[in-house]
Amino acid sequence: MPTSQDCPASATTAVRGRRAANATTIADILDAAKEEFATHGFDGTTVDSICRRAGVSKQLLYYYFGSKSDLYSVILKEAAERTIVFIGSTQYDTMPPRDAVELFMVNMFAEFVERPQIAQMTIDEAQHNFVHVGSKSPLATVLRKLIDEVLGRIVERGRADGSFRADADADGLFWVIFSLVTTWFAHSPMVLLVSRTQEGRSLDAAAWQANSIGFVLAALGNQA
Repeated sequence: MPTSQDCPASATTAVRGRRAANATTIADILDAAKEEFATHGFDGTTVDSICRRAGVSKQLLYYYFGSKSDLYSVILKEAAERTIVFIGSTQYDTMPPRDAVELFMVNMFAEFVERPQIAQMTIDEAQHNFVHVGSKSPLATVLRKLIDEVLGRIVERGRADGSFRADADADGLFWVIFSLVTTWFAHSPMVLLVSRTQEGRSLDAAAWQANSIGFVLAALGNQA
């Protein structure tokens, strides 16, 4: 799995063939942009603020990425590329459907733990009607494949063996899972504040994950 210090293929293409990209500089710009976009959203982030955080000039950012919008798209494309690890995994096929759903959710939580900025950027992008992503973007395509080729197969097996309700639907299931996962990373300060008002109540990320998994499995139906 790539790290923030790697130079993703999408970032390399941003150089547009003018010369070999400086991987360290590109990684610095991407890391800075993720933090700025996650904190301030697309509208609240400026090229100046990204450059200050990355310690580079505006000319260098424009050279590698073209514009703020292009840089935003590159980051979301990187998110799509990393999501492919879910699609390529065959571990779910050998597990009972309920166990496979649980692992799917654990893996999705782990992805956001590693890249918490992506949850914030996804929410911000939704507020912009996905103008920087578009229906034909790699992110939309990858998520469609994730639903159809991974979660869809799990749901089909669960319906067949009776461990899921007969009307269980991969699309609906995915967006419930996605909503539960992203809520923690986008709104955990509010969740923590409100949960602390109940005496003896302790809710952390691990408890949120466990509660989310339990909720989804209960909604899918009784274990066969």
